[in-house]
Amino acid sequence: MAIMLRLKCPSCGEVMNAAGFCNCTKCGTPIRYNGWGMLQIYRMGSPVGIAAGYGIYLDGQPYGHLANKESIRIPLPMGTHTLHMTCGMTRRCEDLTFTLTPEAPAAYVKASIRMGFWSNTIHLTPADPSEMPQA
Repeated sequence: MAIMLRLKCPSCGEVMNAAGFCNCTKCGTPIRYNGWGMLQIYRMGSPVGIAAGYGIYLDGQPYGHLANKESIRIPLPMGTHTLHMTCGMTRRCEDLTFTLTPEAPAAYVKASIRMGFWSNTIHLTPADPSEMPQA
């Protein structure tokens, strides 16, 4: 399984998948993230009936959706970031805050849904690189 990069144009905000760094598909701006860190998110399999894409929000900004059993990598600047995810009517999420530094330039997260009595909650768990799908 190839793991795509989820890129966000710094000029117009367009979110796109790419196999590598490229030009924005909307405005043509070159997208380069030299010296940045990387977030990898793996969406674990969901129970029957919860196959809708999870909406990804980093620091309050949308980064598209994540399909069932999909894994993506998102380049991010060094610093502290907050990950929030939604799924259809499920807005409850145990947000995850992580910090990227030159010493620890990558963060790994597993996303799953925890069934609840009244509402479901998206559960974000820090992961070890060995737990993540590889390209």
